[in-house]
Order: sequence, then structure tokens, then C-alpha cells
Amino acid sequence: MKNFLLLFSIMLFSSCNSQGKITMRQMNENLLKDKNSITYRDPKTIKMLTDAYKVFRLLGVKSCDIDPDKKYSQIYIEDGFHDEEGFYNGIFIINNKNICEVTTSPYKLHQDSVSYTKVKEKDISYGEMVFYTKKLSIEDFKNKYPDEYFRYELVRQNKVNAFEKCLAIDQYTPKSIVYARSHYFTGGKMQTYHLPIKYSDIKNGIEELPYFKESKKKEFTECINELNILKIHNSSIKSSSSQ
Repeated sequence: MKNFLLLFSIMLFSSCNSQGKITMRQMNENLLKDKNSITYRDPKTIKMLTDAYKVFRLLGVKSCDIDPDKKYSQIYIEDGFHDEEGFYNGIFIINNKNICEVTTSPYKLHQDSVSYTKVKEKDISYGEMVFYTKKLSIEDFKNKYPDEYFRYELVRQNKVNAFEKCLAIDQYTPKSIVYARSHYFTGGKMQTYHLPIKYSDIKNGIEELPYFKESKKKEFTECINELNILKIHNSSIKSSSSQ
């Protein structure tokens, strides 16, 4: 009887402990159930994109030695087929430490083809898919991927609302064109964000915005810097007395 109670207690603890976790496969399935995640309505296109997401997200992370069927307490995904280059790019971060990049962008491969691993997938209905993956350290991610790192830290540190207040300072506040979306699972919940910001667009200050008043530039710069993620180094702001 004591052994049964002990076994029951262990099973109950394991069940409770896993409630706040999810596998990459489960997260992918949940994302694909969201009709807003795929903007197209053509059934053939939806089928193609659904198959592609399964390949890129699941086989992509697997090639980075991340088990897509293991449960994790924190999963971050930033990906999209319609980024500024027109190719798939994805960043996957597991438990805030294991980072995997998945891409089909020839621009990235031209810049650094040596560090990527080529992956082929043949078992899909519309032919062979080829993509490339790379494992990243936290240091490389921060230093070499500042745009993705900035968006990731906004989500991870729960500063999205504070960032949105920065964007609301003025109608001319800089907003980057970013086609990718960020998905974050933590605390047993999953949320999706669209963050129109590229740190590379603002890191050296806000230029060439004639209708954006200098006082608003200063307020925007201070607002971003107060997020304490990555700083705007030189805002080129005139003193308020010159207004």
C-alpha cells in the first residue's frame, strides 16, 4: 500500500511538473491551428506552407540537436516566409539558451556559408526541400543578430507593452517593416507578437525624418534606452532651445 501511494505521488508530481511544458511539435501544431498565422486562403498554398513549417520548425531544430518531441518550459520562435528578402528565416530558442537558426536565404549563405549545415527533406508531397541551419551561442546571437536579439529580449523580459508606448510617442515614430512574427511559450501559455522594429535602423540615431520633431526624437530615444536592452548610441538630437 505504501509503495502504491509513493508511486501515485511520483506520477502526480510528474504530471503537475509537465503541465507548464510543451514540445516543439505541439507548439507547431497549435500555431498552425491559428488561421491568422497564414494569410493565404488558397487550400493548395495553405497545404504547402503547413508542410513547409513542419519541416523548417521541426527538422530544423532537430538538426541543431534539439529534440522536437521533448517537453520544454520555454520556447521562442521568430519566423516568417515573407521577411525583407523573400525567403524563410527562423530563430528558435529553447529554455533561453539553446539557439538554432534555420534559413533558405541565399543572401545569408553568400555571407557565411561555411558555418551552416545543409539539410534535405524528401518526404513531403511537393518535392525535395533544402534548407540550412546553424547553432548559435548567446554571445553570437547578441553580437551578430542585433535585430532578432532586440525583439527576443522585448518578449522574454515582458517589455512589449513598454516598447509599444515608445512607438506611440508620435505618428512619425520610426517603425521598421518586419514580416516575421514572434511566438513565445512560457509559464504554460503561448503568445504571438508582431514587433515592427529593427535595432539596426535606429542604433545610430533617428535621421531623415523631417516631420518628426526633435523633442519627440529625444523622447523616443530615451524611451528605447530605458528598456535597457540595446541602446541608441547617437541620436543626433538638437537641444530643445533650438526649437
